[in-house]
Amino acid sequence: MEAVLTLGQFPKPLAKMVRVAADVARMHRCALFLVGGFVRDHFLGRESWDLDFAISADPLRFSQEVAEKIGGQFVPLHFEPPTGRIVRWDEEAPDATADFTELRGDWKEDARHRDFTCNALYVDALKLVEHGSAPVRDPLGGLKHLRQRLLVLPHRRVLCDDPVRILRAFRFATTLQFQITSDTLSAISSSVLLLLNVPAERILMEWAWILQAEAASEALLAMDASGVLSAVLPELEKLKEVPAAGYHHLDGFHHTIEAVRMVERAINAETEDEALNALLKKVRDVFWAQFGYKRYGVWVLKFAALLHDIAKPATMTWDEEGNLHFYGHERVGAEMAAKIAERMKLSRREQELVVALVGAHMRPINLAGGRQLTDRALRRFWRDLSDVGGIYCVALSAADLMATRGKDMTEEHRQRHYYVLRRLMETFFALKEARERIRLITGDEIMERYGIPPSPLVGKALRLIEEAVYDGRVQTKEEAWTLLDAAMAEWRKEEGRKLS
Repeated sequence: MEAVLTLGQFPKPLAKMVRVAADVARMHRCALFLVGGFVRDHFLGRESWDLDFAISADPLRFSQEVAEKIGGQFVPLHFEPPTGRIVRWDEEAPDATADFTELRGDWKEDARHRDFTCNALYVDALKLVEHGSAPVRDPLGGLKHLRQRLLVLPHRRVLCDDPVRILRAFRFATTLQFQITSDTLSAISSSVLLLLNVPAERILMEWAWILQAEAASEALLAMDASGVLSAVLPELEKLKEVPAAGYHHLDGFHHTIEAVRMVERAINAETEDEALNALLKKVRDVFWAQFGYKRYGVWVLKFAALLHDIAKPATMTWDEEGNLHFYGHERVGAEMAAKIAERMKLSRREQELVVALVGAHMRPINLAGGRQLTDRALRRFWRDLSDVGGIYCVALSAADLMATRGKDMTEEHRQRHYYVLRRLMETFFALKEARERIRLITGDEIMERYGIPPSPLVGKALRLIEEAVYDGRVQTKEEAWTLLDAAMAEWRKEEGRKLS
C-alpha cells in the first residue's frame, strides 16, 4: 500500500508554511520537497513542529523570500552546507521551525547524502498543495526501516560528509527507541576521530539532546562501547580506574552512569523516599526551564551528574588501613568542570550551574554527617546555590545516593541523607513563602538610595536583608536600612581596593 501525506492533517501553521513555500517554488520554477524528520515523525505517529525542505535553488535566498512573504524571521543556520531557517511566522506555533537545504542532484541522488534511510523520505510539496495529498517517495527503503525501528546509513561516506551524524545516531536511538544496526555501529566506530574536527557548538546541540532524553544512560553506555564517549568527553575514561570500594558497589565510571540514570528517577519524583517525592513533585517544572534552543534544565542536571565525580581519579588516595579517599574531589572537580564546560561551549548560564553543582554535590552529605543540622546551615545552602541550583543539587544528591550501594552504606546512612534532603526542600518552601510575605525593602528602593543601576549588587543587597530577617536580626525597615548602609559602605571600599 502506497504511503501518502495529506496536507489536511498538518497543524494550520505548518500547512500555511508549506503553501507559501510552494507558491515561491512555483514562481521560481524549482523543485521543493518535504523531507527528513517531519515526514519520519508523521509515520511514527509523533507530533512534530519542525519542517524540513529540500529545494533546487539557493536555500538561503529562497528561505529569506519565503520569510518575507509569510511574515517570519529568517535565520542563516549554516553556510556549509547552506541552510536557511524560518521561525516565528505564526503566533499559534511560536516554537515551530522550517529549514531549507539544497537538493544535491535529483531527489534520488539527494537521498544518498541523507544521514539515515528513515530520513530519506520525500514528498513533492507542489503536488501536496495542488492535490491536498501526495505519495511518499522512498528510494532507500526508509519506510521499511521505520517499521523495523532501525537506524541504517545510506552509505558510510555520509559520516565523512557530516561527522555530527555519529552523535545523531545515538540521539535518534534514545529518543525514537530505534536500534542502531551492526553495520552502522561499525561505521561509527571507525569514524569516531572525525568528531575531533567538528565545531564544539554543533557537538553541544546533539550532546544536550542526548542527555535530556529519557534513558540517556543507555545511550551513554552505547557511546562508550563504540568509542564515541571518550572522543566527546575523554576525562570520563579515567573514572574506570576508580575501583568499587567502601560506599560504592560500582567502579567510578559505572557509578557515574548510574547516577545519570537515577537523575531521571529523581526529576520524576521516584526516589526511595515518598516524603521527598511529594516535595520534588511541587518543583518538577524547574527541571524543564529553558536554557537554549530546545535545551532544558534536565540536560544541565544530567551533565552535572556526569561530571560530579570527574576529579576522583586525580584525588584518589589509600590510607594505611586500606581505605579509599577522595579528599577535595568536589573542589577539583568544579575546576575541571569549568574547563570542560568552556571547551564544549556551554552558555554562561549553563556553565555556571554545572560548575556550582559539581562543587556543591557533597554539601547535603556533609550536612548529614554533621553533629547538628541547624536552620542557619539549611538557609545558607539556598543562599549560596539559589532556588534553581539548590533544587538541582537536591535532585543530584538523591541520584548520587540511589547510585551508591556499597557495603559501607548502611540503612542509617541512607535515612539520614534522605532526612537532610527533605529538610532542605522544606526550607526552600519556607524561604519562598517568607520572601513573598516579607519584603521590607525593594530593589527599586535600593537603586534609588545608593544611585546604582540594575546589577548583581542589588540582588546581593536583597539577599542580605532576607537573611537578616530570617535570623531575626532585622524586623523593621529602619533596621534594614541601617544594616544595608553599613554593608554597602564596606562593599564599596572593597571595590575601591580592587581597582587601586
